[in-house]
Amino acid sequence: MSVALYIVGFPSLYGGAGAELYHQVRAWETLGVVLHFIPTQKNVRKAALYGEMTERGHVIHDAYDWAAIPEDAPVISFCNEDFLAALPEIRKRTRRTVFVNCMTWLFGKEKEAMSRGDIALFLYQNDKVRQSMAPRLRAINDDPAISFITFRPYFDSSAFPYVADRASDWFGAGHISRQDEDKFSKDTWRIYEHFASPVPKRGTFLGFDARSAAKTGKPPDWVESFHDQKSLSQQEFYRRCHIVLQPTDTTENWPRVGFEAMASGSVLIVDKRGGWEQMIEHGRTGWLCESPGDFIACATKMAWEPHYREDMAAAARERGLALGGLEASLESWRQVFDVIEEL
Repeated sequence: MSVALYIVGFPSLYGGAGAELYHQVRAWETLGVVLHFIPTQKNVRKAALYGEMTERGHVIHDAYDWAAIPEDAPVISFCNEDFLAALPEIRKRTRRTVFVNCMTWLFGKEKEAMSRGDIALFLYQNDKVRQSMAPRLRAINDDPAISFITFRPYFDSSAFPYVADRASDWFGAGHISRQDEDKFSKDTWRIYEHFASPVPKRGTFLGFDARSAAKTGKPPDWVESFHDQKSLSQQEFYRRCHIVLQPTDTTENWPRVGFEAMASGSVLIVDKRGGWEQMIEHGRTGWLCESPGDFIACATKMAWEPHYREDMAAAARERGLALGGLEASLESWRQVFDVIEEL
């Protein structure tokens, strides 16, 4: 595929859109797409992946260098507000503008861009989110030339090895997220304290600070918390956790934590809403909960029934590979590029 794609933003190993972008880069490479990055950070040469992206032959332009975009070249950005703010300038160079909103709500600048017709194609990882967002955007601008598509994002599971030989003399439960208050339920410690286990419980929270504690209160003595991945790697987090016990106040879009946990063999016990409902088959590849009692009951079941948990972890791994596998994603991206060509 002889396509040059201009990407506003830069990949990262951890967190949100940057990590999502990193995985899609691998899919685009497989398709033979020529990648040009226009960073929205001025110190990009200090970024963890700068050397890797350079060695892999990708072109890295200066930050905010919109003049580097050739006439009518496709430009894409994942959840980047700098891209949204720069769209009037970018549209002077190309009409092929593509935005991936990784959230379940609209950015203010996204709505402003829609009113001007500055985004030609909206991409969504979750079809239910597309069905919710597209009518709201159409109400702002009903131009039929603007397209809305759901695609299959790629998740490279090689960075998250499956852990089969988990400890049997203790039971690990954990929570992994940003430190923001809405990533936590006020019932967190009630749930963690009340689920039962035949062996001692060990808790691990990756992504926890004063903001988190303001919502949940102080962790119990048997729960160890870490500020971010610099304190504890994601891989070590999943190795410690037989289950990811994660009640929150958010509605997730297409949670990367789900793919990481599925690949690693940590069974997901999460809220029955948002992307979790599409990702998890309740009782087979994880648990979808509607109340603190549900979380407590499901965690207890996983602690007391290790063979059931192991079967569920294996089924979840296969589910993750099917949802985020390379072949399905490549076919999806081929369709996206066909649409971009017609913009």
